[in-house]
Amino acid sequence: MQRIPISSVFWGLAVLAAGALLVFVTLNPGEPPHPQPGHAQLPVADEVRGGAIELPVATHAERFDLDDYKGQYVWLYFGYTSCPDACPTSLGWISGALNQLPDDLRGQVNGVLISVDPERDSRDHLANYVGHFHEAIHAATGPEDQVHAAAQSYGVFFERAETDSAMGYVIDHSSSTYLVGPDGELLEIYPHGTSSAQLLESLKAHMNAESEEE
Repeated sequence: MQRIPISSVFWGLAVLAAGALLVFVTLNPGEPPHPQPGHAQLPVADEVRGGAIELPVATHAERFDLDDYKGQYVWLYFGYTSCPDACPTSLGWISGALNQLPDDLRGQVNGVLISVDPERDSRDHLANYVGHFHEAIHAATGPEDQVHAAAQSYGVFFERAETDSAMGYVIDHSSSTYLVGPDGELLEIYPHGTSSAQLLESLKAHMNAESEEE
């Protein structure tokens, strides 16, 4: 009998958890799910500048370049596919907000997951994972030094924490969601637990403000 690697089992469970969360968010768009025990959530740096991100591994293109989203809005999140709690919760909120976009805004907004676990998150893993949330959510990663540079620009802290479980390790990380505007400017940072309705309300407020300036 062929043996399935333990890492594949845990990754599969993470995908199942993501799917279950997506069902919860769809049925309860205004209510955050109860967090499950997992890694520690780290704070965001006091000073966050945002800016360009370029990474060699992407789920939707040959490589990832945040500049490719110029003219669109992006909900940006730093996490990883084996995350037991914060990541599927946050991506579930982003997915819910994308599902609630009015027809005239569809195609103007995307979600992006930047993986802080390049050791386990291959292109295929990332594609399968975000595919359980929404077709407008993409993912990217790259060598550790490049991921660190991108995370530092957005004030994201992350560190590997060894565990006694078969999973091997988890990654403690900041769990905020970032709104990036059509010109690549960082517009807002949302704390963990910001619901789909709140994300959408904030997006519309920024869009209205931009229209008034034109």
